[in-house]
Amino acid sequence: MFSRVWIDFLLLNNIIGMLITVEVSFNQPKFHSDATWNSNATTFADRNFLGSHWPCIFVNSNNSIYILNQKTRTIHIWQNETHLNPTKIVSNSISLQFSMFVTTNGDIYADDRNNGRVDKWIVENETWISVMNGTSGCFGLFIDIYENLYCSLLSNDRVDKKWSNGTTTIVAGTGVGGSKSNMLSDPWGIFVDINLDLYVADYLNHRIQLFRLNQRNGITVAGKESSKVTIKLYYPTGIVLDGDQHLFIVDGDNNRIIGSDKNGFRCIFGCSGEKGSTNDKLYHPRAMSFDSYGNIYVTDAYNHRIQKIVKNNICDNELYLRTSKEQTEYSSSLSVNSHRCNRLKGCRLLNYYCEMIEINTREEGLYTITSHSSKDLFGYIYENNFTLFDLNINAIESDDDSHYNSQFKISLYRQANSSFILIVTTAQALEQGDFSIIVHGPSTVSIRSQSNFSFLKFLFEHISLKM
Repeated sequence: MFSRVWIDFLLLNNIIGMLITVEVSFNQPKFHSDATWNSNATTFADRNFLGSHWPCIFVNSNNSIYILNQKTRTIHIWQNETHLNPTKIVSNSISLQFSMFVTTNGDIYADDRNNGRVDKWIVENETWISVMNGTSGCFGLFIDIYENLYCSLLSNDRVDKKWSNGTTTIVAGTGVGGSKSNMLSDPWGIFVDINLDLYVADYLNHRIQLFRLNQRNGITVAGKESSKVTIKLYYPTGIVLDGDQHLFIVDGDNNRIIGSDKNGFRCIFGCSGEKGSTNDKLYHPRAMSFDSYGNIYVTDAYNHRIQKIVKNNICDNELYLRTSKEQTEYSSSLSVNSHRCNRLKGCRLLNYYCEMIEINTREEGLYTITSHSSKDLFGYIYENNFTLFDLNINAIESDDDSHYNSQFKISLYRQANSSFILIVTTAQALEQGDFSIIVHGPSTVSIRSQSNFSFLKFLFEHISLKM
């Protein structure tokens, strides 16, 4: 017979099953068609930190920044960019590394070009193990949603896939360089979407190839000999997809970043195409990552630095020039009468008090939400769906300490007459206390606490007490 706890769990799954979606470890923000980026970048890490080696970076969905320092053979982790110094340093014996990937639980995959293998740093016990052997280094690494490992073997003109069951197969290229649809020539950066379709920066063929799942013939989606006029590429090295499946390309020897939207391709940064070391130029960029705000971090290889290209907070100049003069305040408290939730990935205990708040906007524009409390607060933003089992799932924005006194600060652009959910919780488990939030925007907003979760609340707490 089923236990009472299992019956409760099945009932809960029926209620919230549609709320659970695939979670990835990297950012895929969605952009307005008029989105722009600052024409001058800022330097996040320079030659003094990186030495004379090519940089390598990964930005995860919590906006933690991972940088390989080949000079010291360490991986530096910033859990919040506002910190001047990294919050963690991982020792690493790997040299000549070109790619790195971080999973949702914090495991780090890194190529070891000298030894022709991929190593994995297991966060749980902080140890390195070898997980894949090859004949050359991986110029692109990727872990898909089923934990399969992809390695772009530039010297072997192919992309290998090591399945989670341990089997390794070739999924793109033949092992011989060429320009036919089933061939690659010095493949570099790769990206795998949730449909397991593979995108490859086909370096010497000056194109981006798309290999559908289980298809060995690629489709040219950008660059030379694409089926429709797109944009001319010159030795592309990186490829990333945004939240709408639009392509963002590191156009290596054109020294620029290319982006696409529903209107086609356009230049995002370095649009003169000239190499240089000033903040408006790149010199053979190699890879890029988004943070959750749409800012771009790019490895500027020959300048031996990592540049941050800030997304402008303007989609419509007239609209965004309106200052955020209006503010709305809301006060409440977290207590034993609050809902229970979990903000830690991989943890099943609902041992944080949280409050769900619905915010409705009246006018279109940029809204900024700040928290105020004697407690260290976390804030999570949702378009509609969320699950109290893991507040990270479906969150479109989240923050911890961007405001003063360990408070959160979240800015987001909203349409008129739209609504979103803010969940407020604490840094410490089962912590209680008063709090308030202030919303600045082009007009006041309406704020109300969600009170229609009493049945779910009962099930959550009933099950968490028995697990």
